[in-house]
Amino acid sequence: MLYGEGIGEAMSATRRRFLLYSAFGLVSAGIGATGYSNTIRTQIEPDKISIKIDGLPASFRGLTIAQLSDMHSSSLSSNELIENGAKAVMAEKPDVIALTGDFITGFWKFKRKYLDRLVEAFGSLSAPMGIYAVPGNHDFWAGPDALKLIVDEFSSKLGVVWLRNRHIMLNKGGEKIALLGVNDYYHTWWIRAAYKGLDHDTIKILLSHNPDINTKVEPHMRIDLILSGHTHGGQVVAPIIGAPWTPCETGQKYRAGLVRDGERQTYISRGLGQT
Repeated sequence: MLYGEGIGEAMSATRRRFLLYSAFGLVSAGIGATGYSNTIRTQIEPDKISIKIDGLPASFRGLTIAQLSDMHSSSLSSNELIENGAKAVMAEKPDVIALTGDFITGFWKFKRKYLDRLVEAFGSLSAPMGIYAVPGNHDFWAGPDALKLIVDEFSSKLGVVWLRNRHIMLNKGGEKIALLGVNDYYHTWWIRAAYKGLDHDTIKILLSHNPDINTKVEPHMRIDLILSGHTHGGQVVAPIIGAPWTPCETGQKYRAGLVRDGERQTYISRGLGQT
């Protein structure tokens, strides 16, 4: 989840911050990001990181963005874990909620009960400025009928707005920032369509399940912050050697946490569920 808060009077008028707040399941309490697996049990580990964004409108100072990613609702991800993730989000009283893909696991035949369970577990989610989502690779792997059902269920029952190769404007105090979203990196993403019609100077936050979308950001595009998941922190992380493999074309660069590429920053959630 992503969480934002005020930053004190010392900050200049043109530099504001978000405080990133991300939660992920752990094998056991105390293992944290150096554990052997990123999610099996029901503990939730919050991650809060302050993010500076040049030119962020003053009205958005203290904005709270909560991110949930990689739920992977299936027999491997407990209902309690997913419910605890939703509770952790709502405890932060977010202004915006971002769901960054892999709602279910698409390795095997789609089972409606796991989608129903996820929608029920997320029933408490609400945010005054909206809930926004993009699909992940597993959502596409489950097939077009399953993907349509995911989109329809989250839209009709939770009021989720899907940002599939498009953007919306967030308005606050007479000022605006852009929230963009793209389809999964392996399935019909189109960053140009999401970016179309936006002024260069507008602050832009992009939702993309796979952080490899960074390789497709064109030189003329201003993207201030990308929110991603997909990596599960490296799937398996061992002491000393770290993560031997990450499911990204960019290797270890976007494994987890906050990564900077010049003025663009990417936050990669470790995710809630297990594959």
